[in-house]
Amino acid sequence: MSVPRALITLGLCLLAFSCSTCDQADPLTLQPVKTSKRIGSQAYEHIRALCKIGPRPTASFGWSQGLGYITQQLLALGLSPKKDTWIDKVEQIEFTNIRVRIPGDSKELIVIGCHHDTKNCTGHTDPAHKFVFVGANDSGSGVGLLLELARILKSRKNAATYELVFFDGEECVGWDWDESRALFGSKRYVRKHQQQLADDPNTPGIRAFVLLDMVGDKDLQIDNDTNSDKELRQIFYAAAQAMGHERFFYKASLPVSDDHLPFIEAKIRSIDLIDLDDNEHWHKPSDTLENISADSLQVVAEVVLTALPELERRFIGKKKD
Repeated sequence: MSVPRALITLGLCLLAFSCSTCDQADPLTLQPVKTSKRIGSQAYEHIRALCKIGPRPTASFGWSQGLGYITQQLLALGLSPKKDTWIDKVEQIEFTNIRVRIPGDSKELIVIGCHHDTKNCTGHTDPAHKFVFVGANDSGSGVGLLLELARILKSRKNAATYELVFFDGEECVGWDWDESRALFGSKRYVRKHQQQLADDPNTPGIRAFVLLDMVGDKDLQIDNDTNSDKELRQIFYAAAQAMGHERFFYKASLPVSDDHLPFIEAKIRSIDLIDLDDNEHWHKPSDTLENISADSLQVVAEVVLTALPELERRFIGKKKD
């Protein structure tokens, strides 16, 4: 993921008008959702297992092991994960997405995603970009939390059908951000969905997309990503308020480039839950278990689970805007 650095200063100067104020012009009150207090610690254990594997850049040995771990965990929940593997014609790199569907009362979809690849920190010309990178937060935290959400969503009755997607190739092939060489998995997923809709108008539509990326930092501060849908930002802030977690949300306001962009371009309501602006460990050797927290994972899980009923109420079974 990336953010245009020239816009960071502008975004920070506009903090007074962040989502916690302007987006809350029409106050929204949600009911907190009671759930297990062990979600964070269980997600943390998934991350521990991924870090034990080591670096997991696309098409590496660790990447293959990481895919195996995700698949095994979903199978153990009694779910049926599906792999989508392809070779990018330009990069000549093999990528694999994993998706799993949890049926609900409606066939219409709410998609929750993360990326499973880690930044490639080998083969670069700059020595500063060569190091062992296990990606505890980026991408381990999203994977760990999504695996736990799979367990919870499977065990309850849902108004929507949920599709959980572990995207490959979020990280840029080169070191510096270049959107044309990144977001491979989310671009493919959205493109395939659009093709299915074109081939069969009865294909269930995606009514909302929630992205989890770097949600485990010890000093958690989920950014107010101005690329994300305003209504979704309002809902998730209200969910944070309902759970007493608003202090962890929207201190910084800035546009982020991440796996939600292909969904936004396809006019699908999307939100990126990400702690990027003040993340001192982003793409650094220090992105390790010691610098993430089960408590932070718990906070994000509780906010997501409190927000989902409102997403179902607003967007499932309603005519698309």
